[in-house]
Amino acid sequence: MTHVIIKDQLMGTGKSSKMIEEINQDDPDQRYIVVTPFLAECHRYAGTIVDEATGDYQKPKLDEKGEVIYTGEGCSASGRKFKHPQSGYYNKVQHIERLVEQGEDIVTTHTALKLFTPETKEAIKNAGYKLVIDEELECLKPVRIKKVRRNMLLNSGSVYLDENGLLRWSDDDKYAPNEDETDDLNTGLSWEMQIKNMCDNGSLVLVEDDTGERNIFMWEYPIEFIKSFDEIIVLTYMFEGSLFAKYLEFYKIPYHIERGIQIPSNPFDLINVIDNEKMNKVGTTEWALSATKQRSLKKESAVSKDIRRNLTNYFNNNTYGKTPMEEKLWTSLLESKKMFQGKGYTKRHIPWNTKAVNTYRGCSKLAYVYNPSMMPEQYKYLFNRGEDYAPSHNRHSLSEMLQWIYRSRVRQNEPITLYVPSSRMRGFLEDWMKGEFSL
Repeated sequence: MTHVIIKDQLMGTGKSSKMIEEINQDDPDQRYIVVTPFLAECHRYAGTIVDEATGDYQKPKLDEKGEVIYTGEGCSASGRKFKHPQSGYYNKVQHIERLVEQGEDIVTTHTALKLFTPETKEAIKNAGYKLVIDEELECLKPVRIKKVRRNMLLNSGSVYLDENGLLRWSDDDKYAPNEDETDDLNTGLSWEMQIKNMCDNGSLVLVEDDTGERNIFMWEYPIEFIKSFDEIIVLTYMFEGSLFAKYLEFYKIPYHIERGIQIPSNPFDLINVIDNEKMNKVGTTEWALSATKQRSLKKESAVSKDIRRNLTNYFNNNTYGKTPMEEKLWTSLLESKKMFQGKGYTKRHIPWNTKAVNTYRGCSKLAYVYNPSMMPEQYKYLFNRGEDYAPSHNRHSLSEMLQWIYRSRVRQNEPITLYVPSSRMRGFLEDWMKGEFSL
């Protein structure tokens, strides 16, 4: 049976570094597949560097003989030579399968892991790999394809529902996938081939939308792929109540949690949350500044004007101290950026769901202008399985916000100032800082 270990520890406390050390100390004959959210982290694990001349993060730099340069850092410190799957003569997924058959250590991104084939699964099972997931595995997500493409697949009979409610690709080839047209997800596959792979893997489900019509494609990670590994190690934070926890529980995959640091020893010294009634007035209702609310705003609406005024005051006036541009950081729903941007902070916007990057670790003044919640399609799908399999909206929202906050210098135990106008999110954060947040 697959053994799942959850290493649950606060961001910035060295989970990845400890994992690299653990890999280096393991039996050299034990094979690993490491998946991370970003290509830069792939290089960190492998101990490789990017060829700056090409700017291609997928490909490690080569020496004069055409061999990969290993720096002696990361997992290469023990002599391991992790391979980066490449697009080229093989697409990335086929290259992974080839590397597995060769018994290589592999490092890749979560995106490529989604498109493993049944053949890759069998090769992994036979080789006895361990899987390391740096940051929680995305196990459930709506598949966003154009409505015309979705209807074309359904109406042409190219896909059909099997007896288990899974979408499968028809053998009749009514709509042949184009193998040459590449996508923008670094998989080397066209959108048609991605859908076909999901159907072949048993990972595509047809679910209901808000009207009760079954016309939403939902991707779910195939549980048989999880079972193909001897051991899985997940590096994450606030695992309990997450989508991945509910996924494992539904499929009765037991897991063991190893807890590390959960909150800093001095949270109120590290995180100075702005307590200004006038500035926080825009977020007093429970769902103020949610995705739905932000999408309904106009640039000249009272709320948009108030937010611009508040951000300008916060980032530029002396009330909260002068701050260099490179130390500022803010977020909102991406569609709202143009409505909320202003002089002195516009270019310091990053997505609200940014995770697993250290690029902003010098930032000291932050503004979190969002009120996140779980995707309704995800929640409805899980809730329909039973109430016990529906994650906590509150815990999910807090986890998303903390991941964003911990891109800043707080991860280095250095103080920050934080503006959170949503009363809902500010309350969650303050409860967490008091050590009172529960499932």
